[in-house]
Amino acid sequence: MYVRRDLEKEILNHLNSANDQFVLLSGARQTGKTSIIENIKTDQEKLIINLWDESVNTKLIKSAATFEQLELFLSSAYGFRPDNSKILIIDEAQAGDHLGKFIMQMHRVWKNQRVIFSGSILSRLFRDNIPMPTGRVVEFVLRPLNFVEFLRFRNKENYLDLIPSDIAEPVQKEIHDLFMGEYEIFISIGGLPGIARAFENKSDHLILFESLVNNFYRDADRFLNDEENERSRTVQYGSLLEHCLKTIGRHVAFPTTNSTILSTDSPSYRTVLPKLLEALRSWHLVYTLEYETKQNTTKKGYSSKKYLFDTGIMNFLLTRGMPVTLKDGHETSAQLFENIICQELVSYAGSTRAVTSFKTNNKAESELDFVVRTGRDIIPIEVKTGAKITEKSLFQMTEFLKTHQLKKGFVVYNGTVQVKKIDDMEIMFIPPYLVNRVLG
Repeated sequence: MYVRRDLEKEILNHLNSANDQFVLLSGARQTGKTSIIENIKTDQEKLIINLWDESVNTKLIKSAATFEQLELFLSSAYGFRPDNSKILIIDEAQAGDHLGKFIMQMHRVWKNQRVIFSGSILSRLFRDNIPMPTGRVVEFVLRPLNFVEFLRFRNKENYLDLIPSDIAEPVQKEIHDLFMGEYEIFISIGGLPGIARAFENKSDHLILFESLVNNFYRDADRFLNDEENERSRTVQYGSLLEHCLKTIGRHVAFPTTNSTILSTDSPSYRTVLPKLLEALRSWHLVYTLEYETKQNTTKKGYSSKKYLFDTGIMNFLLTRGMPVTLKDGHETSAQLFENIICQELVSYAGSTRAVTSFKTNNKAESELDFVVRTGRDIIPIEVKTGAKITEKSLFQMTEFLKTHQLKKGFVVYNGTVQVKKIDDMEIMFIPPYLVNRVLG
């Protein structure tokens, strides 16, 4: 059964607007891209062509050497006419990566025709000197479920009615415990719809995790190796990707450099690792947050904070999917907690570019975990799991507020709502299930 995603509204608004840009619907494997395009309710019929299908018709599309051939094959095999009577949707478009060179001509010739390209590795459409057709496409990224969507998948969205509309109003203990129980499940299994559905149906969701990460490793070997190389000479990108994901997961909450991920003595450090890290970013598997500092700097090479795109994947890689209990004080639980908050913030903000970290300077040992910019709002957020939160531990928060002349910041922790005054600033402590209210 399909469950509605929040991104649907944005896609529909674009399709129903006067904007004629083609849509790129990207996102990691198993985030639900195919489900959205199959189930989204549009005013027009949809012609969906999945390029992973090995039918005669899809082979024709993938073999098109010229734009004219592509038009001919679409017409003869699918009866397609670029008159906007149907929305043309090319799913798993990376399987026909040469199609990228036709997009500019499509947009110029097919006046007012709506087209959607969907896939997990759409960056392959724009390589080998094929430029991204800026101004002719708009990209939507489907990410894992946020907590509100997670409750929707578990048929528990009505729980949200139990939370007071005023974020500062205390939440009844029984309600708080109910939501924290759901949130710990959310941290444990993450936000991939198929995993959430399997867990809800009491299926073995760990098997799905195993299959998914193996597919990530195969993707790396398939798409990052030079296809002209002999197999014996190709780089084992899959093994290195596994190492990178696990290492990044172990270092969540701490700044990292490339040398943190792979030893500089490794022969892959200078040639292979940069290519792989760029793939992890463009495939939306890793979020890299840059640091803001109190003063602009020209210094290069200082570290950044990196997070995995899905906390369930992180938990599977680090603990084989053990249930998470935030009160156990375990370091891994704290890292998973910070990762899920990053995952939430990127989902609600809509872009990794809207989320950064802050340090007073490059040499500072601590940092403000997240700074979110939504429109004119600047929202500083610290993540804590410890029972004791001192004013000293909020130094980077207060420095950021002073620097930007702001009066309010947030600490996300596993307790109930409370407010602390520091000088003329207000620090609001909130449980994680209220994060959407902060950005909403």
